[in-house]
Amino acid sequence: MTSTTRPNVDHAHPVRTKFPRTSRRSAALAGSLRTVAKPALNVWSYVPSLSRLSGVMDRTADKLTLPIGTSVRTVQLGPCDAEWIRASRARDDGAVLYLRGGAFIVCSLASHRRLVASTSRVTRQPVLNVNFRMLPEVTLEGMIADCLAGYRWLLDEGFPADRISVVGDSAGGYLAFAVALALRDEGLPMPASITGLSPLLDLGVERKEASPHRDKCDLFTVRSCRALQRLIAHVDDEHEADGERVCPIDADLSGLPPVLIQMGSREILRPDAEVMVDRLAEAGVPTQLQIWTGQVHVFQAAASWVPEAAEAMREIGRFVRANLAQSTGSVRTAREASARVASSSSGG
Repeated sequence: MTSTTRPNVDHAHPVRTKFPRTSRRSAALAGSLRTVAKPALNVWSYVPSLSRLSGVMDRTADKLTLPIGTSVRTVQLGPCDAEWIRASRARDDGAVLYLRGGAFIVCSLASHRRLVASTSRVTRQPVLNVNFRMLPEVTLEGMIADCLAGYRWLLDEGFPADRISVVGDSAGGYLAFAVALALRDEGLPMPASITGLSPLLDLGVERKEASPHRDKCDLFTVRSCRALQRLIAHVDDEHEADGERVCPIDADLSGLPPVLIQMGSREILRPDAEVMVDRLAEAGVPTQLQIWTGQVHVFQAAASWVPEAAEAMREIGRFVRANLAQSTGSVRTAREASARVASSSSGG
């Protein structure tokens, strides 16, 4: 487990930016989530077994078309598989490790394929989308191990760490930070940056209960957050997990690469993000927090329809590209690695 001890370091000064809502489409998206998704999640908090119905959503998402020129290949990572997704204009000088959301229990490669393809487009990098195992098959530590396998695969393929960016949405944001902390603690090279889209940073509910946004959030309630907390504890008991788990928000954050966090203004997760930014700054980590007025949880997934989501994706692209190392040797190695992946991966 990650230590909570924080060494003395020079504080960084986080950049906080608030973006206005400008479109009716984003308001319509928020309204639809409040009407349909939020009540469904509240029902799930009473009957967690209903999460099995997510397969219907995955089958529907599997039929959605991707932007012209996007390629998808299957990669095997041992206990799980992944998809190597490449936009038409993606370069060969780096890669992104993408960790999807879904509260550790739902969603799939299919549900996030369009968002990952959009990530490849704005970052101009190919993306490895990891299909990590989920609750109750494994604990969170099992998921982190699968995500680490994805990172090691990129290293083994020849991508230098300083040409790898880690991006995660929602629960995948938790995993993105957990992976970086595990890499640091194991003495492995750190990625170029971490980006969290509405990241889950704390499994506890105390800050969420005290949040002024607890009743304004368009998707989550305190009850649904508490249900997830109970489910994780139950799976830990079933797997006889040892030791105390330290969430990213309470971990020693020193040594992490630059961080970008994007959050909707009314999200119940916003207080956690604001505390996380302060703690990253205390640890000397260059950090940006972007608050998007009126936007919903992981609104970036609606980039093809909502203007603010498209702009948020462009912000992610700028951040990732700005933090890639400029070493010519690293670029050459990354290009060679990308060529090997293209020739060796099986078709997806």
